[in-house]
Amino acid sequence: MLCSAELPAMADLATRVAAGLAGAWAVVWFFQSIIRVGVLNQRYQDPLAFWVGRFVLILFQVRARGATRGKQNEIFTWYWPSAFISIIVSWFLLVTIGFALMTWALGAEATFLEAFIASGSALSTLGFSTPGHVAGQLLAIIEGAIGLFLIVYLFTFLPGFMDLIHVRGERVSWIYARSGTNPSGTDLLLWFNKNGLADGLPAVWEDWESFFRNLSQARSFLPILSIIRPLDASTSWVCAFGAFLDALAISSSCLKGPKDAARICFDCGVRTIQNVHTSLRGSAIHPKKTPELMHVARTRFESSFAALQAAGFDMEPDIEKAWQAFLECHMQYEQQIAWLAALLNDPTPAWPGSDAKKTA
Repeated sequence: MLCSAELPAMADLATRVAAGLAGAWAVVWFFQSIIRVGVLNQRYQDPLAFWVGRFVLILFQVRARGATRGKQNEIFTWYWPSAFISIIVSWFLLVTIGFALMTWALGAEATFLEAFIASGSALSTLGFSTPGHVAGQLLAIIEGAIGLFLIVYLFTFLPGFMDLIHVRGERVSWIYARSGTNPSGTDLLLWFNKNGLADGLPAVWEDWESFFRNLSQARSFLPILSIIRPLDASTSWVCAFGAFLDALAISSSCLKGPKDAARICFDCGVRTIQNVHTSLRGSAIHPKKTPELMHVARTRFESSFAALQAAGFDMEPDIEKAWQAFLECHMQYEQQIAWLAALLNDPTPAWPGSDAKKTA
């Protein structure tokens, strides 16, 4: 039997073992998080990055409540740097606490506070507090290397993310410049026809296919990227991309001629919107979709069909067949676009005989 003097020692040992394992788990969690975000983001979404970004988003939504759309855009200009800095701070805290727990568990520091200070000293590479214990010094070397890795990682990752924001903004401006203040797929196609560029649409679809593929791969940062507003407060990436998908759906279902490029680009665009919707923990889309639930009425589709036909596009002769093909395309992304527009308080794409949903 154990004597009463041995019980506190065993309890202390068990506590230190548990603290050491918890610290090691925190460091492993950090590496999993940063690898998901920077390396595996085309397949995985990191829970830490998502929930930190979501917490910051809630704070911004509270701040922007009741404000006009212009004021909301001004407020949300600061969202992405705030969310990004918060994720970095979370990584630093995770590593600092993890190594502090391991340092204390090994007895390299007498108290957890001293271990935390030593851990912060090593991670920040300042070195103002180094444990006297050999095991603690070895941990400090490893943690210092992690600190240097974080700095290099951020300097290499941030420019790529900034470039993605810039490229998306250019695409949004491109659509608005060609389809007006209320973007619509019909107006976009009419612009190409008016400027004698209708024959070059396959090249446009191929260019956008590449863009959609790159955007879709940034899955871990899609939630933050989705909240970021375009520089022009009067534009909306949801409305612009929804209008572009409408143009692709019309091209695939109503225009005669080769359709492979349009369909491939359409599939990439739909997959991107679905990834954005999923990354934001969007509400489940019911698999059973019917024409009665569509926001594009048959009359508006027919108005679009007639406008394109009058402009000289070579249209499918059977409008009923074209309508059914359009339904099949449009119902693949309509509800995701509507959900995203409601979340971001953005307008939805316009159609002939209608206006886009207005926002304050």
